Amino acid sequence: MLHSKIDLNLFLVLVAVYQEGSITEAGKQLHLSQPAVSHALSRLRDKYQDPLFVRHGRKMIPTQLCQTIMPRVLSSVAELESTLHDIGDFDVHQYQREMNFGFRDILESIFFPELATDLMANTPNITVHSRQVSRLDMEAALESQALDIVIDVLTPTNNDIQHTLICDEHFSLICRKGHPILSDMSLANYINAEHALVTLKDSAVNTVDMALAKHGVARKFALKCEHYFAATSVISRCDMLLTMPNAYARLLKQQMPVEVVPLPFEVPILPVHMYWHKQAVHDPLNSWMREKLLAIAKRVIPPSS
Repeated sequence: MLHSKIDLNLFLVLVAVYQEGSITEAGKQLHLSQPAVSHALSRLRDKYQDPLFVRHGRKMIPTQLCQTIMPRVLSSVAELESTLHDIGDFDVHQYQREMNFGFRDILESIFFPELATDLMANTPNITVHSRQVSRLDMEAALESQALDIVIDVLTPTNNDIQHTLICDEHFSLICRKGHPILSDMSLANYINAEHALVTLKDSAVNTVDMALAKHGVARKFALKCEHYFAATSVISRCDMLLTMPNAYARLLKQQMPVEVVPLPFEVPILPVHMYWHKQAVHDPLNSWMREKLLAIAKRVIPPSS
């Protein structure tokens, strides 16, 4: 142990509790007992005159002061470790962790078939847990480390949230095989048909209907629901139309007797971004997973989709 005015090992405990969100799990990572971790944390609390973490259920949530100092602490620890190990020495097999994602069901269907099978075959020590998160709750979930990564449409965020474009959503028309509109794809026939609409609880903007409004027309909805799979099952059996993201439409075409065709009007591309908190910048596993998701997106969602 290093000794001076403050024991530098205390910062390793701080980092472990911050990353694990648990005193018990931090102890396992550091090969220390739970009382030893609690004692180290108590010494830091005395130094900073701040609780540093507050318990929320089973999770240790960092205080505002802790959030403020952690980027420098993480950077300093990483810099010290880099003097011992080359950054290229990162080995994902040394980690055993569950990655928590905020994905809509449509994104689970696009990413998970390839991601989950790859993880099971090559890195079974890494597991995933996915749930839907509203755009209003996304920032808090990333900040509290309830979620590691979120993928959703481009939305305004504060400066603590990092993000990058992962893919573009192009919209297509999906309908039953033999639908009359397939022989005369026109805006008039599109408007005159009955439509199914998939809506998310926190969806404030519908880009398709905004595009139609520019033509001075609107759709008639015979069905509104929250899941594309259910809506596709319905339209495969009747003359309703469904407008949806192209990548997922092509996946559903493999499972149901439907056709996927271009729309008779232009809808702006919807950028989809991957989000993570700035505290994860120095987390090699989070970085590794982000790169993997970007690579999957390039394979399963071609730019011309």
